[in-house]
Amino acid sequence: MAKFPYSYQVCKCRQVSLGEIIHCIEKQGAKTIEDIGKFTDAGTACGCCKSAKDDFSTPKLELYLDQILEKFAK
Repeated sequence: MAKFPYSYQVCKCRQVSLGEIIHCIEKQGAKTIEDIGKFTDAGTACGCCKSAKDDFSTPKLELYLDQILEKFAK
C-alpha cells in the first residue's frame, strides 16, 4: 500500500481519496466499510471499491476498502 499516494482515488464513483479514507479510520473511528461509507460516501455507488470480490469493473481496481481497513483499523 506504500506505493499509493494519499491523493490516490480509491472510490472513483464518489471521488474519495486514500487520504480521506485513512483520516476517517484514524480520526473519526471508522471500523467497517459501512462506517467509511457514512463518513466519506466511498463504496456507496457501484460498490466495486469495497473488495476484490465486489469488483466487476474492467480493468480491476488496484486498492480496495477492505485492504485499507485491514492495514489501518485497530
